[in-house]
Amino acid sequence: MVSLTMSHLLASSTNNRKQLTDGDSVTTTTATSSNAPVFQSNLACVLNDPKKTRAEISTFFTKAWGNSFVDRLPDPLARLGDYNLSDFETYFQSLRKSEKYGRPHLRQPSSNDTNLPQKTNPVINIPQLFLSSQFTLSDSSTFNMVFPGMIPNNRSLSPTNFEQQQQQQKSRTTSTSSEKSEGNNRRQSTSSTNNTKSTSNGSVSNTVSNSSSPKHSISSATRLLQDKYTHYLDEVELLITRALSTKSHCFHDAVRSHDEIQSFLNTTRHAISSLRCELSNYDNQSLLTLLRLYRLLRQRQNQRQLLKRLESLSIVKQTHMQVQALLTTSDYLSALDLIDQTRDIISTQLNDLSSLRFFDTQLSELYKLNISLMRQEFGQTLNQHLTTQQDLPLTSDYVEEDKFTTMLIGLIRVKDEKYIDEIRSKFESFIFDIIEKTVTSNSKDNNLDKYNKTIVKNNSDQSISNDENSSNTRYIYSSTINSNSSSFISWFRLINIVLTSTEQGLNRLSNVCQLISESLVKHQQNTNSSIITLLYELYDTVEDRLITILTQECTRYQVQVERLTLDEYAQIVKLIDNFILKINQYEKKYNSRPLKTFLQSQTSKFLNHFHDERKQRVSDTLDNEQWKQVAVPRSIQNSVDELFSRTSSVNPNGSDTLIIENEHFVLSNSALHLFMLVLDYCSCAQLLTSSSINDVQHRLIELLNLFNSKTCQLVLGAGAVRLGRIKTISAKILAITCRCLQFIKITLPLIKLRFDQLQTSSESSSTISSISSNKQFEQLTKLYSEHIDEIHGKLISIIETAFDDTLSSYEVRAPMPSDCFRTLVTRHIAVFYNAVARIVSPSDLILLFTRLNSIFKQLLAKRLRQLRIANDGGPQHGLLTSDLLYYIKQVQNLSGLEMLELHVDEIWTTN
Repeated sequence: MVSLTMSHLLASSTNNRKQLTDGDSVTTTTATSSNAPVFQSNLACVLNDPKKTRAEISTFFTKAWGNSFVDRLPDPLARLGDYNLSDFETYFQSLRKSEKYGRPHLRQPSSNDTNLPQKTNPVINIPQLFLSSQFTLSDSSTFNMVFPGMIPNNRSLSPTNFEQQQQQQKSRTTSTSSEKSEGNNRRQSTSSTNNTKSTSNGSVSNTVSNSSSPKHSISSATRLLQDKYTHYLDEVELLITRALSTKSHCFHDAVRSHDEIQSFLNTTRHAISSLRCELSNYDNQSLLTLLRLYRLLRQRQNQRQLLKRLESLSIVKQTHMQVQALLTTSDYLSALDLIDQTRDIISTQLNDLSSLRFFDTQLSELYKLNISLMRQEFGQTLNQHLTTQQDLPLTSDYVEEDKFTTMLIGLIRVKDEKYIDEIRSKFESFIFDIIEKTVTSNSKDNNLDKYNKTIVKNNSDQSISNDENSSNTRYIYSSTINSNSSSFISWFRLINIVLTSTEQGLNRLSNVCQLISESLVKHQQNTNSSIITLLYELYDTVEDRLITILTQECTRYQVQVERLTLDEYAQIVKLIDNFILKINQYEKKYNSRPLKTFLQSQTSKFLNHFHDERKQRVSDTLDNEQWKQVAVPRSIQNSVDELFSRTSSVNPNGSDTLIIENEHFVLSNSALHLFMLVLDYCSCAQLLTSSSINDVQHRLIELLNLFNSKTCQLVLGAGAVRLGRIKTISAKILAITCRCLQFIKITLPLIKLRFDQLQTSSESSSTISSISSNKQFEQLTKLYSEHIDEIHGKLISIIETAFDDTLSSYEVRAPMPSDCFRTLVTRHIAVFYNAVARIVSPSDLILLFTRLNSIFKQLLAKRLRQLRIANDGGPQHGLLTSDLLYYIKQVQNLSGLEMLELHVDEIWTTN
């Protein structure tokens, strides 16, 4: 009986100890957190289930998350600032206001709250053996400590001794500073327990010691243990009562909030029931009627859509037959419209019908077939317009404008870019057929005599009319190199026919393009620029083809363009220029490029050959020149008179000299030949294209420079003597050379004026070219002037040598005039005068004798200084005066020198 009572007591003690341990932890946590909310507690205690054992509670977290689980605070947020409890005060206030919904408010503990437990150790009088987690009565040692003396043992440990051992073990394992206060309390509890249990131990010991005596009773020891453990149990129950009393307000708050939530839910349930009742009444009275009406309207709408789709399906079904009927009547535009409408119906209204899923593909193929047929018939119609009745003008009465325009608008509307290629192909075929037929039909024509005579006559009449109507005079000079006239005439005839036929074909193409453009403008189509661009490209293609034919026919007829005469090449230039001008009249904005480029290249070749030939002729003429006076033909005199705008002289057969403004020029053969070549260059600049004027001018200046430099080499450099044409360079040769240069120099301003007039009338004139030409002519005039001065100096040097030889032996003695002065006057001065007087101009004659007189005075003064004759009136002075008077009389008796002032008295000043 006693043993059963002890077992019951130990079980009660164990359960109470568990409750005490849990309550102790809660109480301790609550006591240590004075500022924490009411619900703050250990997480394991809050989640504790009283139905689970201690072992299940201890492994609540680790059984799911592993042994590495550590209850720790969350990591601080890096992107948020530091917040404390006061930052959430607004949220706490909202929680307090929502208390009416059953949420318990958070009550802060106050200092006056008496329910808060004090910080005391509630288990200070209870041995630690009963609080140990290893407490179990199945262990004999633990049982002996709890019930000493019940089981005999050599070494029995009392609970007091066990507590001492536990305290020593804990003191060795505890090292953190946070457990020092708890250790102190535990030592205090242990000391008090030891004090308490020392007595009891003594009693037990005494009891045990007395147990050996037969007089001792076991019941007295059991009673003592029962009283002691009952005391421990009362203390634990007291602590549990205190812990429950501290948390009673939480229970009351939970009950009160539960009642409020229940009341709120009842009110909400009644409101929902009322609302559902009202909605049911509205549904029965109004909504069902509206839904029935809407269903009827929707049915009618669906029926209408069905009817519309059936009608659309009927239209789609008839599309193929209608398209075939329209194609039979060549109504392509209506067929295209019908196909577009059908495809639109299928894509918008019948797109969900699986039976029509391939119908759109069929319509696409039919659409492409329609475009192909329309393009083919458009090409046939266009070809018919171009090839039928080419001699008739293209008018709207002749052309089926509506049909042609309809097909064109249809091709443009479907954005078919190939219609432009079709137009280009038909145009090219039309114009190339014309060119090829013309070349083929005229290549084997042998009857050319009549046509050649007509061409020659027309050219001569045209030249005469040009001479009469043009302000620029045309000078003719036959070339020494002529081309094969019969070959050129045949070639020129063929080219003329080809260009004429091509011009007519292009005119017809221009009319067709104009008709197309008017149709497009009428139907407000913005593709007019593409048609114009097509026409411009066609012009360039035709010109390229004509260039090829010109080159091929030149090879076949063996015609070298650069070797043609100026008149023949001028005919070619005029023919091509007229062709380009007529094309530009068809399209004013078109600028011919291929033919102009070809003409410029051929002109450049012709000018190079033209210039090289004339340079060679000038060089050959100068090499064969004997520097003798030649008669001037009447044609040259007329050309000079026309150049200087003077009336012709009376002599119709010409004369020995060339007369320019009453001044006679004695010229050599090379000067006359050069003048005629200059006229050739002027004619070339006038007859060729305006862009070649500067080239002709530069080449003419080069030719004149060649004549000047070559003349200087032959005369002043004695090159003519080395060539064996003349024996010596006499004063007469120098005078003729000087006169030739003066003649060319006089004509230079008029030649420049003629070229300036041509550049002014041309479209390609520029200020830069005008400045360049002015500088070139100024430089050329300067070179000729310097050359003339050098010839004058050469003449003076010849007579100066003779004067020096004669006066070096002069002696002042009788008889008078002396032999020296007689030789000087009769041999030297008279011979020099006779050599140059009829050649040079009067002004140059006076200039030459003035310089000779100066040389005479210098040489005479030098001789007088040697003879030591002074102006003293002596006998020698008188004899010298007689010689000087003789000199003056003989010189002034010469024709043209009557007014020459000799000033022989200057010999004394010089002396």
